[in-house]
Amino acid sequence: MAEDLRRKVADLEREASALRAELEGLEGDARKLAEERDRINSRVRELRHEAAKFKGERDALNEEVKSLKAIIYELKREYNERIHAFRELGQRIREHLRSKPPRDEESLMREIAEIDWKIQTTPLSIEEERKLIERVKSLESQLSFYRRLNSMIAEREGLKRRLDEIKGEIASFRERVSEVAAKSQSFHEKMIECLKRADELRAETDKIHEKYRAVKERANTIRLRYRELLNQISDIKRLIREEEDRKRAEAISVLKEKISREALEKLKRGEKISFDEFKILAEQGKI
Repeated sequence: MAEDLRRKVADLEREASALRAELEGLEGDARKLAEERDRINSRVRELRHEAAKFKGERDALNEEVKSLKAIIYELKREYNERIHAFRELGQRIREHLRSKPPRDEESLMREIAEIDWKIQTTPLSIEEERKLIERVKSLESQLSFYRRLNSMIAEREGLKRRLDEIKGEIASFRERVSEVAAKSQSFHEKMIECLKRADELRAETDKIHEKYRAVKERANTIRLRYRELLNQISDIKRLIREEEDRKRAEAISVLKEKISREALEKLKRGEKISFDEFKILAEQGKI
């Protein structure tokens, strides 16, 4: 029986050794898969961080575009207001020209200057001076037409200059909007590329993790079987020890019985017995 048990132990130990070797291999594979998974996950985090950075820069540029468009909107509003004022002023100028005096501005100013000079340098009667002053008033009334006309023309020219300035500013801001929008699109594309690559890597890590789980499950199964084998080996070895102890005890018991019989025979013959023989007889209660 003991020999059969020893053969059984040898078989179990060979199986346990093979399982242990396979388990070590699986644990090595799991470790490599975990390292690869963690390395790729680290890259995924880096890509998502880069994507967030690109998104932040894109959003900042989009805010700038919104601000620029708001400025363009205000410039357009001002342009519409001023073009309306420009057209109204043109209409007023045309209406004002309907009451144009028969004489031109230069001749009126020249005559007024001549009258002023005459009043200042020529002795005149009160009546003559009064007539000249009335004449100046009449001429000044006609001259006011040109003053009003010149004021409106100057105002229209100012409006025209401002309209041209606004056109230039709008064109400049539109160009800036195009530049900023192009940069924003570039950052957006970079963000999308990072997220796309991160998703691809995430899918790759999912596959690696599935392999990792399968390896760990296989390792756990083997580990359980390995422990079962160790327990069986331990139990069988315990049985072998018990069997050997039992046989040893039986052999010792048989030997002691033989020694005690021989010792009793010696005593009957009046021979001396050894200390060990005396001790065995004493243990058995035969002396």
